[in-house]
Amino acid sequence: MRLSELAARHLLLPLHERLRGRDTLAQWRALRAQDHQSPASLDAVRLAKLRRLIAHCQQHVPYYQRVFAEGGALNPAELQFADLARLPILERAALRERGAELKAQGWDDRLIRYSTGGSTGEPLVFYTDKHRESCLNAQKLRGRAWFGVLPGDRQVDFWGSPIELSRQSRLRRLKDRWLLNQVVLSASNLSLERIDGYLAYLDHFQPRLIYGYPTVIYRIASRILETGKARRPWSPKLIACTSEMLWPHMRAVIAQVFECPIANEYGSRDGGMIAHECPEGHLHLFAEHVVVEVDQPDAEGVGDLLVTNLDGFGMPFIRYRIGDRGALTEAPCPCGLPLPRLRELQGRANDFLIGRDGRMIHSSTANYVLREIPALRQYQLRQRADRHFDLYMVLHRPLTDDERTRIRSELQQVIDEPLEVNLIEQEHIAPEPSGKYRWVISEARS
Repeated sequence: MRLSELAARHLLLPLHERLRGRDTLAQWRALRAQDHQSPASLDAVRLAKLRRLIAHCQQHVPYYQRVFAEGGALNPAELQFADLARLPILERAALRERGAELKAQGWDDRLIRYSTGGSTGEPLVFYTDKHRESCLNAQKLRGRAWFGVLPGDRQVDFWGSPIELSRQSRLRRLKDRWLLNQVVLSASNLSLERIDGYLAYLDHFQPRLIYGYPTVIYRIASRILETGKARRPWSPKLIACTSEMLWPHMRAVIAQVFECPIANEYGSRDGGMIAHECPEGHLHLFAEHVVVEVDQPDAEGVGDLLVTNLDGFGMPFIRYRIGDRGALTEAPCPCGLPLPRLRELQGRANDFLIGRDGRMIHSSTANYVLREIPALRQYQLRQRADRHFDLYMVLHRPLTDDERTRIRSELQQVIDEPLEVNLIEQEHIAPEPSGKYRWVISEARS
């Protein structure tokens, strides 16, 4: 271990967080200890936090004061998890229209303004606070520690969010790199020259953690395979993927190249840090931080995910429809963690294709088709409102006639209709304004 990592872990990072008014590391140490408690003890902690949150909402949050007055009072001291179903679901529309009423009275000087565009492109403004941020960051550190990555370890983030990148002043970049061992590399405009430069930097810096969008990390891993230099002089302890779906073929290539564990991190700016994959490959809910429900599950138990953030007192989110779909399971995990699990996590509603008779088809089905076409370097499949496909492609080489026929035929099979499939060649596919790359986008509605 390098001296710089020890200094960051025990001196510089604690000082940094203290100066920012956050108790992240104290929260992290407490969570690490809770990894060894029983599920019953965990539930007791969660229920106590939920009761405090509901009592706070009754006393200080105008939106929920109105909700309780219209729907009947809840006694926080006797509240059980099942009682959450008596409260209305918080939709994004309500958050936009009544956001001022969701802010806790007397908290204005403690609130931190954030915004997120999400998949709709419509900015959503909400507020967090330093305690919620501390808890979110601590949960993130907790998930990484399951793989031996500790605070202060060398870290490279492939990120494209304008929020983070706009904050990367020269002074901050120097502070993060030389004091905190953290480097942010832009995930936007990934030319081959830039990717090659990133590869050289990774070999020089040798981070213990690589973090970022799986599509970007996959492109970097694919570039290594293309150059014939798959064997690296080092391996990180963990690659943590966030903000996008990590498809099996992407995971396989990244693991092949970097020879280390790959883990999914699941969370959002508005909902909080929700889950992290453990070394056994299962997504564990950060249950001290969030309560997750499944709304109107189908026969497979999959439905819209509702998130209650137990640490968000400045602007409480209770039963917030996060925009993703998934399923829960009560099955224990071989890793031994007491945390409950997400059995399945699917994409956002508009990551589903719409087939014949309005059937919703998960976008992974199309990915399984397109990943088998060797000529495709990068692609983006858009289903238009009339349900036809536009496939934007960056090619290694020209498509053969057989490949063109195969793509059209198999995509038509996916939606079980002979709809038009337009194949559009491009030199570059731009990321979303957030910096994320989306493989499948559907404008159709069931």
